[in-house]
Amino acid sequence: MRLPLFKGRLFRNLGGFILLEAMIATAIFGMAVLALARSIEAGLQAGVLQREDGRARRALLNRMRELEAGAQPYADSTTVELKGEFTGMRLRQGVVPLELVDQNKKIVDGLYEVTLEVSWPGAGNTRATKELKFYAYPAAG
Repeated sequence: MRLPLFKGRLFRNLGGFILLEAMIATAIFGMAVLALARSIEAGLQAGVLQREDGRARRALLNRMRELEAGAQPYADSTTVELKGEFTGMRLRQGVVPLELVDQNKKIVDGLYEVTLEVSWPGAGNTRATKELKFYAYPAAG
């Protein structure tokens, strides 16, 4: 008869400990869920940034190819709001004529340093930018 009483008291005294243990386990589980949610949010933000970066690269590459093909003029400095797939992006183009001399001391004419910069709304009130610089020697035509 003594054994069941002992077990009864033991379980009665452990009731508070089990409740405390359950509360701690629930708190740990809650923190783990919050950490998982934050990591998912960070992954989604990284995906958005990667997609925007890819759009900016395509806009720069498109303009570079347009310049090389002669579809766009080598203007001194222009800023254009892009449309279509690139809505919300602003393209700034700068062209600087280079004055170079070759090994025979002759001036090399017609060589340009072209700077293309795309900017778009970033996080908060900032603007994200991507820049491309290259040299161009347009064909006379």
